[in-house]
Amino acid sequence: MTDPRFGAGEGGPGVTAPGPPSSRGPSGSYAARPGLPGAAGVPVPAEEPADVDVLQPPAVMEMAAREVFGDRLALAGRFAQLLATEGVLRGLIGPRETPRLWERHLVNCGVMSQLFPIGASVVDVGSGAGLPGIVLAVARPDLEITLVEPLARRTAFLTETVDELELHNVTVVRGRASEVIGQVADADVVTARAVAALDVLAGWCLPLARVGGTLLALKGASAEEEIGEHGAQIARLGGGRPEIRFCGAGLIEPPATVVEIVKEREVAAGRGRDRVVRAARREGRGGGRGNKRRG
Repeated sequence: MTDPRFGAGEGGPGVTAPGPPSSRGPSGSYAARPGLPGAAGVPVPAEEPADVDVLQPPAVMEMAAREVFGDRLALAGRFAQLLATEGVLRGLIGPRETPRLWERHLVNCGVMSQLFPIGASVVDVGSGAGLPGIVLAVARPDLEITLVEPLARRTAFLTETVDELELHNVTVVRGRASEVIGQVADADVVTARAVAALDVLAGWCLPLARVGGTLLALKGASAEEEIGEHGAQIARLGGGRPEIRFCGAGLIEPPATVVEIVKEREVAAGRGRDRVVRAARREGRGGGRGNKRRG
């Protein structure tokens, strides 16, 4: 069996979507549901999904996509199709992102899968449209992944997508990180994709990891600057020295930037964690120069 850290394993769901054909539209996407855009009496957003074939990666991304997803590439394509249809209709993905789904989202998230130990328990905080959580579940079926998302419309999409793709290694939990500590604590790895600055992410995510576990935060060009700005606060929150990992070098350009923070000790709520998060919220800037996620 292929080492799942370097390409998908042999097991996992096939490419046939579950459920009767009537539950999906002609393109394979979900049928309209009451209360959702596209259902009877519910207006569809002005911007419709772009008519782009995303079931297969574009030629320029094919080698990278095959390296990341292996024999589960078709399953990744089905997720891309759901993002390009239901994801756009529900406002989780911008229509202009559709032609770039493989480059900016699937492969960019998927290359970080090499950082995860085999069989690790993973919590994805602020999962949104399933980035990186569902991408990781497709690329690494050995991981046990919990998607944490506070918004109902997003958790509905995540739950339906998990069912549609038969991702038996994924659980969806609705709530904020601070609200689900009792349910999903002691994870081996906690992930987040540009939801806030590093000090705020540490305050949200480190309590969900076990001591010795890691926070892996997908970041952009601001990563090094944020480490310099927030390193002392991260230490007070129980985190070790942040390290930058570049994932996908030789496959994508530029490689994905991931900040890795090891949880070195437990910190009780109120000793610094809550103060950092509250201060960031008061400033109204997400705690620093961190990027806010789309969707």
